[in-house]
Amino acid sequence: MRATGRARFRAFSLMEAMVAMVILIIGVLTLTTAYSYAFGRIGERDDELQAISFGQQYIEQVRQQIRAGATALTPGTAPIDAGYPLAFGVMGYPAPGSTAPPPSQDASPGNFTATATTNPKLSVGADSYDVTVNVTWTYGGGARNVQLETIVTREAP
Repeated sequence: MRATGRARFRAFSLMEAMVAMVILIIGVLTLTTAYSYAFGRIGERDDELQAISFGQQYIEQVRQQIRAGATALTPGTAPIDAGYPLAFGVMGYPAPGSTAPPPSQDASPGNFTATATTNPKLSVGADSYDVTVNVTWTYGGGARNVQLETIVTREAP
């Protein structure tokens, strides 16, 4: 206390308030950028998971073709399931026991394409093949792919 009897209080200066505001704005911008980045990665990983699932189904088709004696494999395609919009959730989804239809899904952004190669090349004489399946698709304007590999043996007649 001063001699006059009034307490001395320290207040924020204008410069301190501006520095705090800049730090707050940088923090908020960082969080909003991370949020949109996370949604993009979720969409990309969703497509990758679908591609792996499709690739496994295609491997089963290849296995059946090889065991049936095929000497050539046909490529496969499947539409990409865009699912529901992530940003706003699935609103108005019917409660259990309701007869209301589910909300509509987003349109498919394209197709998965699967191709298979074998080592050795398919022939009548070989009984065991190393099969590599390559699944490709487009995401965000860029080409993406996953590879799956398995061993396929022909069953004895």
